Amino acid sequence: MSTRQLTRKPRSFETRRGPALNAALERAFERAEHSKLQILQRPDMLNGETLAAQLGLSRATVDNRRQAGTLLALDLGSKRGFRYPGWQSGLLEEQHRRNTYERVLKRLKSVGAWSRYRFMTQHSPALHGKSPLDALLDGADDAVLRAADTWAAQEQGGG
Repeated sequence: MSTRQLTRKPRSFETRRGPALNAALERAFERAEHSKLQILQRPDMLNGETLAAQLGLSRATVDNRRQAGTLLALDLGSKRGFRYPGWQSGLLEEQHRRNTYERVLKRLKSVGAWSRYRFMTQHSPALHGKSPLDALLDGADDAVLRAADTWAAQEQGGG
């Protein structure tokens, strides 16, 4: 799969600042697309059928949860479907942890799937250097929920 296959809409970086800035923006966009492709091709990025089998659910249930926003899925583009981060399995096994994870995703609903993925996997000073994923696994529910609120506000220009 080429990097450009992930892109659904052509992006135009034409600005009044000149060709050097336009070229730099285009290179940055290409690096971001390349990074997304690398993430999607990792072995821990599961298709819906594999995740369903791991969780003991039907494929339709996984798809319904994705559509409801209670499972994180990253779009492969075109007709190739979605990839689910495998680490979600650990957050869905126990009911309380699952409920908290779903609350986090609900609070991040206003931001895109890639932003939600970055939120869950990047280390955060607000969580004592842990990622929200690790903090949830450690039981720091309230701190992760607050961090999700802050993230969503910043992604929407509120911070």
